[in-house]
Amino acid sequence: MKIKLKDLREDNDLFQKDIAKVLNVTERQYRRFENHEQELSYNKLITLSKFYNVSIDYILNITYQRKPYKRIESDINIKNLRKDKKLTQVYLSKFLNISQQQYSRVELNKNELSYDQLIKLAEFYNVSIDYILGLTNEKKAYPNNKRID
Repeated sequence: MKIKLKDLREDNDLFQKDIAKVLNVTERQYRRFENHEQELSYNKLITLSKFYNVSIDYILNITYQRKPYKRIESDINIKNLRKDKKLTQVYLSKFLNISQQQYSRVELNKNELSYDQLIKLAEFYNVSIDYILGLTNEKKAYPNNKRID
């Protein structure tokens, strides 16, 4: 999956070392994120979303809409979404192709889902990744929410 790290950095006339400082990582580690060799943690995605003033959906190349959702600070909504739909951890772990133990650790914020799993969950619930990660209370994803690779 191609995410927009390089595009965002270049659009803002910044160097890899500049964003590495924002994320508190080495330039080499940031290069690995930008080259899709390693995924950013939720906290680093949130940091970049705030830094560039864009949605995580935009960073992950799910939507063309750059504008961030209305910001709030909240807990990750993965458990609440599951309970609202009266689903079990077993059901969602099978849906995401992970063990129930791994899924449970995601709900406890001890493990993180991959980008692809986050996108799959957002599409399943018809919400934005920003909502899942607790950056907004706006459940609905932006219109024309199309994945572009």
